[in-house]
Amino acid sequence: MGKAFDPADLPDNKLQKLFAYWRALCEGDLLPSRQDIDPVEIPDLLPNVFLLDVVGDAEDFHFRLAGSQVEDAFSMPLRGKSIADIQRRAGIRIPMEHHIEVARGGGPRYREGKMHVAGREHWEIHRLLLPLASDGRSIDVLMGGAVFMHGSRVGDQPDEAQGHQAGAP
Repeated sequence: MGKAFDPADLPDNKLQKLFAYWRALCEGDLLPSRQDIDPVEIPDLLPNVFLLDVVGDAEDFHFRLAGSQVEDAFSMPLRGKSIADIQRRAGIRIPMEHHIEVARGGGPRYREGKMHVAGREHWEIHRLLLPLASDGRSIDVLMGGAVFMHGSRVGDQPDEAQGHQAGAP
């Protein structure tokens, strides 16, 4: 379920650190830009981070970058792919309501729920979406963090990731 963001909702240390990093980059009511993100400052978070370019008025989102844990969970390279393309190729519906809310100025959003990828339905995902804006106000990129749970444990190295394909061909 997506919801208005409350930092107290974050059950995972990596997502807490990502939010704190993003918040520290905000200047008053101005949002940080993609250029403000320095991978050297968050090396332990990079496997769980992704960047999405906002297309139009949030009609779609293109992966600019996806960390190794995110790509492992989807069993495919994501860079350059749109969410609409992934949905078509995999034959699944990826819930994008919270992406749209963040892109249209709704502020950060946190979601936890089941994975919507074939072979991963038993996984839980904890995902944080944060707005970025080149001019400080007009959101053009979403920075996200995703942590994947297998049963009751965090999936830092998905042991089931090899050999699964996302959705139907």
